[in-house]
Amino acid sequence: MKSVGRTARNGGVKTPASDGADRGSPAVRVIADRIAAGRRELARRMIDRCRKEIADYELIDDDEALADFSAFALETVDALTASLTNGPEFPADRLEQVRSAAQRRVHQRVSLEAFLHAQLVTARVIWEAVLDQARSGRPDELEAALTIAGRLLSNGDLVATVATAAYLDELSDRGLLRHDLLDALIAGHGDTERTRRRAGALRLQLGENYVVVVIRAPEIHAGDARQPPLPAQVALDRLVDATRSQLRPDQGALLAGMRHGDVVALYPVSGAAGLAKVRRECTALIEALAMDVGVGMSGWHAGLPAIASAYEEALDAADLAVVAGIRGRAVALEEVLVDHMVRSSAHANRILAETLRPVIDYDRAHNANLLTTLRTYLETRLNLTRSAQILCVNPNTVSYRLRRIRELSGRDPRNGEDLLVLSLAVRLEQLRTPQ
Repeated sequence: MKSVGRTARNGGVKTPASDGADRGSPAVRVIADRIAAGRRELARRMIDRCRKEIADYELIDDDEALADFSAFALETVDALTASLTNGPEFPADRLEQVRSAAQRRVHQRVSLEAFLHAQLVTARVIWEAVLDQARSGRPDELEAALTIAGRLLSNGDLVATVATAAYLDELSDRGLLRHDLLDALIAGHGDTERTRRRAGALRLQLGENYVVVVIRAPEIHAGDARQPPLPAQVALDRLVDATRSQLRPDQGALLAGMRHGDVVALYPVSGAAGLAKVRRECTALIEALAMDVGVGMSGWHAGLPAIASAYEEALDAADLAVVAGIRGRAVALEEVLVDHMVRSSAHANRILAETLRPVIDYDRAHNANLLTTLRTYLETRLNLTRSAQILCVNPNTVSYRLRRIRELSGRDPRNGEDLLVLSLAVRLEQLRTPQ
C-alpha cells in the first residue's frame, strides 16, 4: 500500500500487466472512445447488475446511496477510458475515489465481500461492452480487446487492495469503536434506526443498558486521538489493550472508543447490581497500567438514550479524579458530588475564592499556617485537641488561628453556616491545586 501511495503522488500507478507497449495504440483508443460515448448507459447497467446479483446492493433503497453508487460507477468508466486513452498509468485520483467509496459503503451497510463482488460484476459488464465495441472483422481491435481485458484484471487487483485497506481503516481505529457510532451513542441516539444501521455495518449487536467508563491519561489527553505523536500513540495502544483485557462483561461486548484523548468504554450491565463488578475491574485496569490515569464511571441508567447522561457523569467524574489527584480506583460522580457542584457554578467559585483569598494572602505575607489549620480542623471533624496534635501546637494556638480566620474571611469556623462556606472554599482550593 505504501508503494501505491508514493506512485500515485508521482502522477499515477503503472498497472502490473502493462509494459507500455500499448501506449497510444489507435485501436485501444478507438474502443475507449466508443465506450466513453455510452458511459452513462454503461454505468446504469453496472448498477442494475449489481443490484440484481448482490443482496447488500439490492436491499438499499436510500436515494442518496443509490445516487452515490451511480456516481462511482460513472467514475469507474471514466477512469478506465482515461487510462486506455493516455497509456497504462492508473489515474492517481482513482485511488482516492476507490478509497472514499469503500469508506462510504461501510456506513451504507455494504460488506467488504459485497463491495469486491461489485467490482467483479462491474468488470464483467465493461468486458461485455468492450466485446460489443470491438469489430470482429478488425484483428487490431480484437487484439486491443485482449489488451483491455488485461487492464481490467490488473486494475481490479489494485482496486481490491485499496478498498480492503479502506474498509479496515474505516471499521477499526486501533480496533476502537468508530467515531460516528460512538458520537451517536453518547449523544443519546442509541435507539434510532440510523445508529442501529451503523452498528449493523460494524457487525455489532448493541446491548440494552450500559455503564460508561472514561479513562484519562494526562500524557495523551491533550493530543489528537486520531493522529497522536509516537510517544502518545504507544501509550494509547497500551491503554486500549489494557482496557480490553481488564473490562470483561459477563454478557454482551464492551464497546471502546476514543473521544478528545480519553478512552470511553461502554460496559453492558443488566442492572444496578452490576456496578460493583465494573468498579472492581476498573481497579484492576488501573493496577495493570504503568501510567498515570484518572478513571470516572457513571451510575447505572436504563436504556440506550441514557448513555448520554451516563457519559456526562463519567466525564465529570474523570475530570475530578484527575484534578483532585484521585488514583487507584474509579471515581463515581456521587462520591464527589459536592466537588462537582462547587466547580459547576461560576458565582459559587467566585464567592468561595474571595472567602479564602485574605487567609491565603495572610499566610504568604507572614509565613503563617491558617489555611493548613483550617483544613486540619475540618479533617478532624472540628476536634481542637486532635487538630493541635496533628499540627504539633497547643490547642490554644488552634483557637487563636481560627479567630484570625474569622477576622480575615468574615466567616466564623464555629458557626454552622459559615463553616459550610469555609469547607466548600477549602475544597475548591484543593481542586485548583492538584495533588
